Amino acid sequence: MCGGAERLIPSPAGGGGLGRGRKKRDLALRPHPFPLPRSRGRGNGLSRFALARGATLVEVVLFIVIIATAVTAVLGTLSLTVGRSADPLVARQSLAIAESMLQEVMSQPYTANDLDGGPDAMGPEAGETRFSSTSPFDHVDDYNGYSMNGIVKPDGTPVPGLSAYSASVAVQAQALDNIASGEGLLVTVTVTGPGGYSVSLRGFRARVAP
Repeated sequence: MCGGAERLIPSPAGGGGLGRGRKKRDLALRPHPFPLPRSRGRGNGLSRFALARGATLVEVVLFIVIIATAVTAVLGTLSLTVGRSADPLVARQSLAIAESMLQEVMSQPYTANDLDGGPDAMGPEAGETRFSSTSPFDHVDDYNGYSMNGIVKPDGTPVPGLSAYSASVAVQAQALDNIASGEGLLVTVTVTGPGGYSVSLRGFRARVAP
């Protein structure tokens, strides 16, 4: 070869023929020995590291508010249920006191005239008390408005273990079918025990004597 001759290089793309200036182009078409990593985003050009983020402050606050509301509702329901479920001993004691007091009231006479003389009036007559040995209650309506804090017997003796209970009596005129309101009475005994538990019993009484 002479010094002025042009060197021809075979081109693989050309099927083994000769061509000019093919060397740089052929090298450019060859794959890079260390290709760059491709993005694994979901079509928006973000990498998996950009998509992996924590909760925002707003989301945390909303979560706390929702949990607090749910817990408050549950605790409110439990508190209401527990508050309405009285101790069985208190319930039995209150019912026994109410039954005993109602029996005491209903055992009294109910007449048009008081046993001490004169017409009967709603409530105790002058000087009458439940514990009096000379002027005790002698009529059903004498107990109207009577109350006691701590249960005591008719003679005034306190009942052991019942000092935390209270009782009250209300008597009012009540019509009973064919009986006029002036001839019938409605007696209501209310007993309140520890914890605010309350029970009421009612009894009806008709006048059978003048």
